[in-house]
Amino acid sequence: FHEQQLTPAIDALYQGGMGLIPTDTAHAYVTVISSRKGTRRIYDVKGIQPDERKPLSLLCSDLSMVSKFADLESLPRSWFDNLRHCLPGPYTFILRATSNVPRVVLQHKSRKKMWQRREVGIRVPNCGVVKHLTSELEEPLLASSACDGPTAVWSTQKNALDFFVAASDIASIWDTVEERDRISTVLIRQGMGEFSTA
Repeated sequence: FHEQQLTPAIDALYQGGMGLIPTDTAHAYVTVISSRKGTRRIYDVKGIQPDERKPLSLLCSDLSMVSKFADLESLPRSWFDNLRHCLPGPYTFILRATSNVPRVVLQHKSRKKMWQRREVGIRVPNCGVVKHLTSELEEPLLASSACDGPTAVWSTQKNALDFFVAASDIASIWDTVEERDRISTVLIRQGMGEFSTA
């Protein structure tokens, strides 16, 4: 891709917009971390009812950005080393959130008790588009994977999006989701990435 091609997406994101971008797995609906309206629009475009909503993941440019929004210092050294080995890559790590994570990411009035655990899903995709957008914005993107490939999304939802960046038409490749705290590692979903308890 050419960086100039992403200028409209960056402009839309600065204004709290919402659109579709590729990652190293499925395409994802994204908005900036501070946009409550963009967050609501992601749920709406996916047809998720208010009482079924779950926290969105954060797409970060690198581990330095991750460290601002997830508590990496409390992880055992071997787990942190494993994190460095896996990222960038097709993983979502569920980690304890820092105070930099906006409340809109962690709470929802109908699911408040569940969301008060102060955990957040973190991704660092091996994807130039994600890296460029998050580096330019200097903050993570809130994201939720699209269930369909970009061709299907474009044909049915283009009017609901402020921008659209498509790569290969992949709809069914998912990231591996792991939840980590000071004590244990739990596999939530097996995807492209190999699961490690190290």
